[in-house]
Amino acid sequence: MKKITIALVLLCYAGLLYAQNKNTENEIRALEQIEVKAVLEKDSAMLLKLWHKDFVVNNPDNVVVFPGKTTLDRPVLRQSRASFAREVEQVIVNGDVVFSMGSETVIPSSGDNVVGQPIKRRYTNIWIKENGTWRLVARHANIICQNK
Repeated sequence: MKKITIALVLLCYAGLLYAQNKNTENEIRALEQIEVKAVLEKDSAMLLKLWHKDFVVNNPDNVVVFPGKTTLDRPVLRQSRASFAREVEQVIVNGDVVFSMGSETVIPSSGDNVVGQPIKRRYTNIWIKENGTWRLVARHANIICQNK
């Protein structure tokens, strides 16, 4: 009887952990789309809420971007986009750290010779939970080379 009770308790605990991870995954997926909208609209107030104060990016231009004095210091806010879509393919929850990975398609509306042409990228975002709030702390994005 004791073994059955222990097995049931462990099973319930595993189910609870799965439910918590699923809730966290859904929350991160929603935050990913909020960030896309904020970048597209250059909503620095929202980005300040989403980005950690030490947010660092290894961007598609092969440059590591460290936090500046304001969110407006970020190259991402100096670029104009006709559209920006992100497909979250995988979310890995490990306590207060979450890895989100997938693909993005950006269509620039200004720039050199890529205006209007879709740019496909792969990305990894790392979120941490501080004081009950998820913040994006690190990001890597790279352009997918076109096969010719």
